Amino acid sequence: MLDKNKKYVGYCPEEQDFVQGTLVDGLLKHNVLGKEVTATTYDLVCENCGAFLSSHEVERENEIIVYDSYKKIVGLLTSTEIKNIRNKRKWSQRQLAKFLDIGEKDITRYENGAIQTRSIDNMIRLVGDDAVFERMCVCLNKNV
Repeated sequence: MLDKNKKYVGYCPEEQDFVQGTLVDGLLKHNVLGKEVTATTYDLVCENCGAFLSSHEVERENEIIVYDSYKKIVGLLTSTEIKNIRNKRKWSQRQLAKFLDIGEKDITRYENGAIQTRSIDNMIRLVGDDAVFERMCVCLNKNV
């Protein structure tokens, strides 16, 4: 997550150079898989001239915000919720992936904003439910 008290560097089209900028609230409308999503995002503004700066770091964070907004609309776990479930089990991404029998990179992607399938989402939810998780371990013969 970006910190509004921190200074970021981005490319200023007015100054044609990389300069320091200040984060301000922005609003982004985006179509995600056929759904119109409006999300409160970040804009990076040049401290010298007030132009909007281009910053990979800010754009990447905005992408996560937009995709997490989509996930909320359609009832999927957000990136943070997936991390929280994994952390609840005190697991690494590798351990969660192994338990779900999917690739470690998939977990990394989901925690970084990629949209998981409904079936993967359901499995992650089950891992987060203590009673169901215990039964899953027995049924799947998994020692954790």
